Amino acid sequence: LAEELADKVMRSLIAIGIFWSFFAASTPASMALKRIEDILSPEIVGWLLTLLRWGIVLTGLATILQIWGIQIGPIIAGFGLFGVAVALGAQDLFKNLLGGVSILVEKRFTIGDRVEVFGVVEGIIEQIGFRSTRVRRFDDVPVIVPNNTFSDHALINYSKMKYRRIKWHIGLEYRSTAEQLQQVRDAIHGWMVQDPRFVTDDEQVAHMVVVDQFNASSVDLLLYCFVNTSEWKEWLAAKQDLAFAVKKIVEEAGAGFAFPSRSVYVEQERFVTGEES
Repeated sequence: LAEELADKVMRSLIAIGIFWSFFAASTPASMALKRIEDILSPEIVGWLLTLLRWGIVLTGLATILQIWGIQIGPIIAGFGLFGVAVALGAQDLFKNLLGGVSILVEKRFTIGDRVEVFGVVEGIIEQIGFRSTRVRRFDDVPVIVPNNTFSDHALINYSKMKYRRIKWHIGLEYRSTAEQLQQVRDAIHGWMVQDPRFVTDDEQVAHMVVVDQFNASSVDLLLYCFVNTSEWKEWLAAKQDLAFAVKKIVEEAGAGFAFPSRSVYVEQERFVTGEES
């Protein structure tokens, strides 16, 4: 009996040594997997390494149990029945797991991207987990969002933008002449063409300054253009400079900005009165 016990202990130690070596070798293997990060994304590579390590640990545990004569078949069957029961009560968990997989496979966003989910959260992606994603809001508050939320809601990834858009309706007074409107339009267009921050040479991007409509209290110019940046602060600076330029151009043309107004016309009626005879 002692000899059999010693044999099992020795075989268990050998199995532990072998699987420990496999587990330790997973670290150098991670360096090889990093070469395919451009194809799969760093997050998927991280998940694969985690699954690999858990697979080594579970396989080693199963091997040691077999050495000691413990049949793992009934254990696996028991876990299967338990898993079915858990699955019925944890549907949201599996939805979030599938949501996390779809995020990484479709590459909707990566760590460091600025995203917005309407009505849910807006901020910087900090961590993508199996079940949830951590987003750091701009007021420095971390928000844990279930991965399934990103599948059920529209998501904007601002980090994937090439340009940022500006769309204004500039209302000018009705007393502005046609020559003044043309002068304002041409001056605004010329100013943007000379500023390298504004996109004017990309055929895929609309760029226009046009007299758009006769509004209730103004003649409206439509200014529609794009700034050659995806950074919010740079876009704000370019938009501010454009606003200053538009204000100066309108003033130099002798025109004026319109504002909502209402005209009231009063009619006077003469009442003729006479004495009854």
